[in-house]
Amino acid sequence: MMEHKVLDLVRSCFSSDAIGLLSTTFTVEEERIRQGLRQTIPLAVNGLLEIGKQDGSTDVIGHLAQEAVAAGLPENAEVLLTTDWASRCSTLMQDALGPAYGMTLHCLSAATGIRPVEDTTVLGYTLAFTLGALGKYASRYELPAFGLLHWLQAQEGEILQAVPAYSRVPSTQQLVKREPLAPATIPGAGGVAQAPVRAPEGLMSRKGGAAPAPFGRANQSKPHHMMRWQLAGLLVVALGLGYVIGHDPEPPITKAKAESPASTVALIQRTETDAAPRSNVTSVEPKAAAEPLPPGHYDPTADTYIYDTGQPTTLRLADGTTLKIGATSTESQLYKFLSDPSMQVDSVNRTKGWINCDRIYFEKGQAILTEGSGEQLRNIASILRAFPAARVKFGGYTDSTGNALTNFQLSESRAKAAMLALSSIGIDMKRLESKGYGGKFFLTTNATPEGRAMNRRVSLRVIKK
Repeated sequence: MMEHKVLDLVRSCFSSDAIGLLSTTFTVEEERIRQGLRQTIPLAVNGLLEIGKQDGSTDVIGHLAQEAVAAGLPENAEVLLTTDWASRCSTLMQDALGPAYGMTLHCLSAATGIRPVEDTTVLGYTLAFTLGALGKYASRYELPAFGLLHWLQAQEGEILQAVPAYSRVPSTQQLVKREPLAPATIPGAGGVAQAPVRAPEGLMSRKGGAAPAPFGRANQSKPHHMMRWQLAGLLVVALGLGYVIGHDPEPPITKAKAESPASTVALIQRTETDAAPRSNVTSVEPKAAAEPLPPGHYDPTADTYIYDTGQPTTLRLADGTTLKIGATSTESQLYKFLSDPSMQVDSVNRTKGWINCDRIYFEKGQAILTEGSGEQLRNIASILRAFPAARVKFGGYTDSTGNALTNFQLSESRAKAAMLALSSIGIDMKRLESKGYGGKFFLTTNATPEGRAMNRRVSLRVIKK
């Protein structure tokens, strides 16, 4: 009876069609894609393992895998071109790798020649296929809740061994004694195996407290002092390589997160309170903090930041439409950008050009626009009608409280809600895009109610004039 190994399972899901799609998307030869997958598959699987550990109360991996199968993955590779699965999975990889994400992308690009394209990475595509493969496996063997996570945990040593050296950063958690695991039954081919179940708050011991892996080799038994020296050496090599590659004149563009939407368009449907980012990891998408903060005041009753949009003024558009707006309002900034020939879209640095929407608000913890948001959305639509070639992108953001994945979903849903609102009043969907960024790109501190209220927002960016 053959053992079931997660890495082999994922490798087998990359058909010739999938390889061809990746080759076309990232404009590299198919052989280079095959070589790159040797590195990205262990990274994606280990990333899922880290994601699964972040929230012990929710079967995140199980939910994501079910969604991937429902979308047609891994067989229907084209779904990655017609949906936002690839970009979302790129964001999930950024969340899983944390501070190591940027260096990992640099090293991966240097080793394989596969660079990110717009807001997607080969890591994101790999993770999408991985989720589809795991979802099919879970369905076939009727794995229980948390079954996939337990299976990955049982093979953690083997997975970590396969992860490229440049992404292996020593962790103090690895040197801390972890609580023993309780057995859980996971069905497999030809019988039933016992898989370790992580205690809610506990940490699994790598030294001897774990049950044997059900579908893989037993955990490696290298002494901790040897592993510490090996990992420390690998870190030195990785940092040196990261420094050299980090001075590449064309660094890869990484992704950002947004407020987490609680809606049906999110990868996992969950209903939690409005929350935001877990970390201050920098990235290259919408930047939220470089410019001076706009004037305004905090309304504690509504838990909302009310912007001062400047002196009232009348804006007359080319088609004869007149808008009553503030001199420093979102509409004023948008019109100025579109009408001034000297102001051009920066296609290289996508952190530039974001305009915060100062009168678009949502119900607490939801992606439902408040009644007062309609005026600004109608004004934006009028301006876009006056500039028919223009295209814009909405970005959603949360504060830094609560679960990062939930925040990402909420921000995604809110950005999409603003986009759909414009579409419902006549703006062609081909001219609109939306993206959630969770709580990573905050405008100001999240330590105060005022700061959190300001960080919960929707912004827009002109992507074509």
